[in-house]
Amino acid sequence: MENQVSANEIAVEADASDAVAENEVSFAAENAVPPKKKKRHINQQKLQDNIWGWVFCLPLIVGTVWFVYSALIMAIMLSFTGYTLSSGSLTQYLANLGDHIYTNAAAGSSIDPVTGALISGGEATPEPFHWYAQIFTKTLPNIGGSGLAMHEMGIYLFNTVFYMIGIPIGMVLAMFFAVCMSRDIKGGSVFRVLYYIPCVASTISIVFTFKLMFQQSGVINQILGTDHISWLVGNASWNSLHGKNSTSNFMQNPYWCQGFLSKMVIVIMSVWKGLGGTIILYVAGLSGVNQATKEAAQIDGANAWKIFWKVTMPDLYPVIFYNIVTSVIGGLQIYAEPELFLPNNNAMVAGYVGLVYKYGIGGSGTSPAAGAAYGLFLAVIIFVLTLFQFWLDSRKKD
Repeated sequence: MENQVSANEIAVEADASDAVAENEVSFAAENAVPPKKKKRHINQQKLQDNIWGWVFCLPLIVGTVWFVYSALIMAIMLSFTGYTLSSGSLTQYLANLGDHIYTNAAAGSSIDPVTGALISGGEATPEPFHWYAQIFTKTLPNIGGSGLAMHEMGIYLFNTVFYMIGIPIGMVLAMFFAVCMSRDIKGGSVFRVLYYIPCVASTISIVFTFKLMFQQSGVINQILGTDHISWLVGNASWNSLHGKNSTSNFMQNPYWCQGFLSKMVIVIMSVWKGLGGTIILYVAGLSGVNQATKEAAQIDGANAWKIFWKVTMPDLYPVIFYNIVTSVIGGLQIYAEPELFLPNNNAMVAGYVGLVYKYGIGGSGTSPAAGAAYGLFLAVIIFVLTLFQFWLDSRKKD
């Protein structure tokens, strides 16, 4: 009995001592002084490099924000207004952003027929989407001197898409020449320089040369034996070209004949001018193709065609994708070449950017608000097509 009591006393004393120890530990933890953090040493050289890096990047950042993002925001605001070129100051520009396009003028009200601005009176309905509606509704009543009306935006947009025919043609030709130049042949570097020369030549000089070649008495007609074909001037229709008397709008409309011939000349010139830059990119890409994989395919009995499609093309895909994206964006913005071939924003050949110039700053009675609307519509087209290309690229990778 005594032994049992002593055992219980020992157990109670042990529990008490454990409780005291736990209390002491918790008290010490609560009142413990946290260790001082070591002061981080600043690398002076790295800090100086970062500062200089931001200094050199600052002009680009400021320029991008001011000339791209700020301009984009102001263009969006401007496209819903009736602002004209009557005042050029930035203060007046911002003050006039509230000017509306007006329609349905009541008695006693007067509206400018060009800009849509309310001249007098005050009873009219504001129409902020006036310019966007005009993009899809305006027609040209006498295209090519034929007396036939055609949708204006459709004509200019069709011209732009037509010029993009040169993109796949140029890529195929560039791939062919790049593969030839990548082989171990004498004078390969000389050919690369020769093909690249048009890229650094003046666009004006190239257009002038092609206009001489494709004039009615030029070398092209002499080679083809077609002295009666006028490639760049005149209003020829398929009826007049072939001596037909068809009454169809297609056969008697010069836009589909003369316009087609003129646009073909511009496509040929664009392909020739841009071939060298694409070749250089493909040559650089071919130099990075895995040679071990090609040798393994040759050992397995694959012919040159299979090696090209199964080994070379997959390794070249990043270069091909880059060329497609940049070529589509550049092709949709074509302006200089058609304007140099047939000036004054000729509807036969002018691209969609010609509409931006025509309504934005093209002459008297124009409105920057209209030009902003036309330009933003083109920006949406480019943005959607670029997103679509990247979506296709992501599906391929998956």
